[in-house]
Amino acid sequence: MNDLAETQPKTLWFKIVLFLGMLLFGFYASTHMVAAGDTWVAMACGRHFDNHGVDTVEPFSFNSHKAGPSDETLAKFPEWTHGLIRKWHPTGWLNQNWLTHLGFYKLATWFGDDGGYNLDTLVYWKFGLYFLTVFCVYGIGKTLGAGDTLSAAAACLAMVVGRTFYDIRPAGYSNLLVPAFLLILALTMCKNYRWVWLSIPLIVFWANVHGGYLYAFIMFLPFIGINLLLRLPKRWTICVGLCGLWLLLYLMSYKFISGYVSKIEYYASQLQSVLIWSDAQAASFSAAEIGKVFPYDPESISLLNNPLFWTWFALAGASVAITCFKPIKTGVYYFFHFFIGCVYFISLFPRFITTSSDRLPEYFASDASNSMITFALMYIAGAVMILLLAHKKERFLYLPTKGIVHTIGAAVASFIAMVVFNPFHLTNLTHTFEISLSKHAESWRQVNEWKPAFDWMDKTTQTANPVGDEEWFAALCVITAVILIGWLISYFVMQPRKNAPTDKRKGRQPAAAEIPGTFSWPKIDLPIILIALLTIYMAIRSRRFIPLAGAAAGPVLAMLVLQTWRMVTARISFANKGELSSKTLPPAVQQFIRIGIVAVVLVLSVVWGGTYKRIYVDPWPLDHRYNSVFMRMTASYLKPTDACQFIRDNNISGKMFNYWTEGGAVAFGQTPDPETGHVPLKLFMDGRAQAAYNHDKFKMWQSMFAGGPIIQTARQNEEKLTGEIYKQAGDWITDKLGDDVWITMMPKTQAKSVFMRALKKTGRWKTVYLDDYQHIMVNARSEKGQALINRVLAREAKFPNIYARNMTTCMAIIENKDVEQYKDLYALLNKAFNDFPSPSVISALLNIQKSVQNKTAIQKDVQSYLDDFIKNRDAYRKEDGYFQRLTSARIAAQAIKESLPAKKAHYASAAKDFLQESNSLKNHYAW
Repeated sequence: MNDLAETQPKTLWFKIVLFLGMLLFGFYASTHMVAAGDTWVAMACGRHFDNHGVDTVEPFSFNSHKAGPSDETLAKFPEWTHGLIRKWHPTGWLNQNWLTHLGFYKLATWFGDDGGYNLDTLVYWKFGLYFLTVFCVYGIGKTLGAGDTLSAAAACLAMVVGRTFYDIRPAGYSNLLVPAFLLILALTMCKNYRWVWLSIPLIVFWANVHGGYLYAFIMFLPFIGINLLLRLPKRWTICVGLCGLWLLLYLMSYKFISGYVSKIEYYASQLQSVLIWSDAQAASFSAAEIGKVFPYDPESISLLNNPLFWTWFALAGASVAITCFKPIKTGVYYFFHFFIGCVYFISLFPRFITTSSDRLPEYFASDASNSMITFALMYIAGAVMILLLAHKKERFLYLPTKGIVHTIGAAVASFIAMVVFNPFHLTNLTHTFEISLSKHAESWRQVNEWKPAFDWMDKTTQTANPVGDEEWFAALCVITAVILIGWLISYFVMQPRKNAPTDKRKGRQPAAAEIPGTFSWPKIDLPIILIALLTIYMAIRSRRFIPLAGAAAGPVLAMLVLQTWRMVTARISFANKGELSSKTLPPAVQQFIRIGIVAVVLVLSVVWGGTYKRIYVDPWPLDHRYNSVFMRMTASYLKPTDACQFIRDNNISGKMFNYWTEGGAVAFGQTPDPETGHVPLKLFMDGRAQAAYNHDKFKMWQSMFAGGPIIQTARQNEEKLTGEIYKQAGDWITDKLGDDVWITMMPKTQAKSVFMRALKKTGRWKTVYLDDYQHIMVNARSEKGQALINRVLAREAKFPNIYARNMTTCMAIIENKDVEQYKDLYALLNKAFNDFPSPSVISALLNIQKSVQNKTAIQKDVQSYLDDFIKNRDAYRKEDGYFQRLTSARIAAQAIKESLPAKKAHYASAAKDFLQESNSLKNHYAW
């Protein structure tokens, strides 16, 4: 392998194979199916920005932030500052991803036909994004000196680790820009420090496409800090390094306590809805539990007004004074720093010790234990690292003084440019901190993507996290630990020293660098290594960072593997020949590996290419109409496309209660006002969450969807949820919604949810639209609701297709007990079934056969369909929507086996066969 052989010439054909292999893994990483809630939000926002410009006026929801700051907010500031505040710190709807949203919309419209949208262009955007990502990761490895093969392997590993998190939404840009930023830092360290100025345009772009740009500023700190420590004299390295470490320990303790308090307050707010507490009772519980858990005054959570902070300030001052006082002896100097460091550590450590509380969940104790271990490890690792930086500077790679100045200048310039060249200016920064550090932060972090990487770490639930897969990240963590340990042993234990008499003039034995040979021990690129480890830590704490960890760690691991190989072979060479010379793999082994890589690329090309064809090109069994590549990859065939056409065609307006993740699709599916951009039917909430809504709205949505205090109390008391309890919950929800919210839309997957069951039990909410994927109900006691119900019953309402019209009309007839129209049920359902044999229709036909005079006709229709399906099953397999036909056949077989006892075994076997194929299809068409 040419990575492990400095003397082997580079082979062009093999490099081409490596590039094709990386493209293949970039292709593979882009093929994963991820639901597209945020994509539809992006399309709605992008359309608004394209038509009305970027502002903080929110056009989609009646619960969202109001544009500001308001006059009342500004009143506490001097009048001359009001204009500056309005310009540089606007409030309201803050869309940190505005440029991505606009880009998505423009891509879909530019390549659309006849004014329509070509959503497949967003799939091509995804492919292009991850092709760039894989080559950025490769570039990092090459810059770090890992060579072609190992760098390519690292890039492919990063694609596999992050694959299940790659979707079509703004976060994709961070998945690209993190390795692009790290590539700039690697070039700055290894090539020329002037490369760092490229961070300015990158961060400006990043700050307009996704809020993840904060990663760059976070990682600038260790990058600049370590380089600065390595340029300082030994004593100043100890002084600055330990003062920084003490401050970091203090901030960790503060973050733990404030986070713990936030968790207790969040738990109290949850109990508030369960126990029907008042705000005062919840606050009383919170204060009492905080006092019980912490063995000290809860007021100690103050960041600056705290004795331990002022203690750090005094210790830092003493450290600077002692460092400036040159006559002090070295032993005294080190004793002072490490003694007071230990004392300060011991003073902070009790903050992580909590007492038990029977009313607090188990995950609190687990979080405290993990934080305590992290705190101790940070102190030990930090102290050891500072010692190494002070006394082994020659072992490290670091920037010259000019390089540090340039890096600081680039970081400052990037920050200023980010504020200036962003429509939200300072708010783009402060918004993130407000969400992350506010008292409601714990509540927002209950979103699945913010939870820990591994399910066993999340004590709040027993179910697997549906966001991404962590198995490959677990493998990355194990690989990192093994490689890092092997590298550390090779670097610090295996470095040889020549067996020669001591040089009296130098007073020491010759170092490895003075031993003959072509190899010298490598210098440690500590800033890049530390950034990779910090990114892994971020991913462990929050699984949304897993794709970043793969991109950051992969190239560093490649570098460490190559360095370890060279150090081990050089040590063997020294033992055998007395000289340091790294070895290469034998030519035959190199050729074998090259051939193996070619074989792997060819095999994976065939396997993944065939899978792509089956899933994204061949007939789509899961839906017979919405089956483009975009619809398949994002599961958008489930979105309310037809339901929104129903809303548009019937000019429905007002306020609605909607499913949270469907909000973006509902907004985009409407026709906004051309003057204001506002949609006619306003949402309760959508996936923009904290960017557009206050926490109380988020909390209210959760409470309503869960059935409110009535359902929560019944569950706490382990009562059976009876029809009467559901009715009471439905009445509570209706009262909370008020008279203005007269319409609800829920996906059919939520048909058995508490919310839908509760509304149906009230008798006040009736169906006005129904298809295979969406269910719209209205409050029949509202004027608008009853008018729309009457239009449906009178066959005057407009529907997107025959199926939706007839299914809805039948449901309306049954719910409203319109006896005169019962005779029409069979004809309506039969026509819908002939339009397409959906499982919902055949189930509805079978359900009405007892209440209509067409039982014989229904059985005949069902028998006829089943016979036709069995006869033409192979042909139907080649058509879109086969899964729906198959499910209908299974329902038909189960019904017929009950009505024909003589053939019960035959049809039971057929139903079992259909079920097995249905289950197989679900797995066969998931990638």
